[in-house]
Amino acid sequence: MGNQLAIQMNSDEDDELDSSDNELDFNVINFTVNAMDMELRTDYCSNDMPVIRSKPDIVKFQKTDMYKEIRASSGLVSNPDNRWNLVHALQQRENGMASPHSASFSNNQQRYISNLYIPNKKATRLMSLESKIYVTKFNRTGSKLLTACQDGFVRIYDGAKGTYHLLNRIRARDVEWSIMDADFSPNGEHFAYSTWSRSFFIMPVNGGEDDCQWIDVNGLPNHRLAIFSLRYSPTGDKIIGGSNNATVIVTDIRTRTTQILRTHRMPGNDVNSVCFLHDKDPNVIIAGCDDGLLKVYDLRTSFRSRDLSKSVASFIGHYDGITYIDSRNDGFHVLSNSKDQSIKIWDMRQPSNLRNRNRARQQHLDLTMWDYRWNRVPREFYNPHKALDGDTSIMTYRGHRVTKTLLRAKFSPMEQTGQRYIYTGCATGRIIIYDVLTGKIKEAIEGHRTVIRDLDWHPERSEIVSGSWDSHVHLNNFSRSNANRPVKRSHSSDQDKRPLRRSRRLANRNVTPD
Repeated sequence: MGNQLAIQMNSDEDDELDSSDNELDFNVINFTVNAMDMELRTDYCSNDMPVIRSKPDIVKFQKTDMYKEIRASSGLVSNPDNRWNLVHALQQRENGMASPHSASFSNNQQRYISNLYIPNKKATRLMSLESKIYVTKFNRTGSKLLTACQDGFVRIYDGAKGTYHLLNRIRARDVEWSIMDADFSPNGEHFAYSTWSRSFFIMPVNGGEDDCQWIDVNGLPNHRLAIFSLRYSPTGDKIIGGSNNATVIVTDIRTRTTQILRTHRMPGNDVNSVCFLHDKDPNVIIAGCDDGLLKVYDLRTSFRSRDLSKSVASFIGHYDGITYIDSRNDGFHVLSNSKDQSIKIWDMRQPSNLRNRNRARQQHLDLTMWDYRWNRVPREFYNPHKALDGDTSIMTYRGHRVTKTLLRAKFSPMEQTGQRYIYTGCATGRIIIYDVLTGKIKEAIEGHRTVIRDLDWHPERSEIVSGSWDSHVHLNNFSRSNANRPVKRSHSSDQDKRPLRRSRRLANRNVTPD
């Protein structure tokens, strides 16, 4: 999950090191941090938004089925001019004219109204803990909220009524660094979590530490194992996990057995994220790799080789490693968040031609001195000259910063918003909400002091709960006072118009005090 160059760092600044290289890097490489390295780290603490000079290119995306479906499901087809009047809409509803064959608003009209009141401000601080928060997640109904922290505890909160009072606090097992990921079972009665260990841990939501069950991973060499991402299958009988050394682990809960998918012949590439393509299909999974590749596997046919598992399709387009994958649950579209500072949407019916991969490798930037955990982001990531050869993504979003850790990005809920938005944490401490249809930043919610690793939008309410490395969990919702506030777009920043530093100093000398 980390880049190939390792630098001797303090444990407080380090995150999710590549366990396969730890012993070699720290014992053999004695790297002295010089002035150049300190300059590279100046971006580590910067809270400025990235400057994106080019406008989002939506020409290709406008021709896709996904674009048309989102327009329809979010009510924009019935409002082509994007004009809407609440009083007029209520009058039509009272006269039975709001929606054909209905006395009330249609689902699409309700989503149109809901999208006028999406979260735009931090409402309150729900909790303050004593260490970095790695996981923040609702169950499918939104009745429970789970947070996992570097202090080794999983906390379950009541999310049904918006009170978020604590229901259960459970100490996790075998936490060497942190709890890396967690997921609710489909019925919401159990949750699974992973750490820097060779096991999946399963616990009842209402249980205690003594109720923990674990499934050990077999069939791998005796080296340190880290499971960066995990997901319950839609049927609830399997758990998949993305781990270091190019492996996806598939475990059967009933038989307590594990199988290994190898994404690469060489073990240097970690699998940072995994997900199922559809919440009704337990067979097709997607792996996001640290070399920027997305690989699709069918669990019914992929366990035929020990050296390299047969993938159904691969997708090229990211310049650097993938940090998270989220499915739209329509069987075709997924998004990926990447260290190359972009979010891409992919159509699984348009795989990449791997013959272009050699040319794509030549296009890759020189990343030997770039490590997303502490270095300054290369400028070419924010404003690339052209797409990577073989890139089959249908849309790209830029404007957030991906550094320090594996940041998550997700689609907004279908029932509430029609998946009109993509929301993600940012290393600047902001929640960034993109308008899927325009590619622009709709909201940039401030409140956290440092990176937001995970966040989740409530399935039924217009609320986003965010967990940050500043040890706080915030509730973010709509505020009318912020509704008309202009969003500082990353595509048109005043930073481009500022004079050079020397010019500013000379200008300041000539300014007469008031």
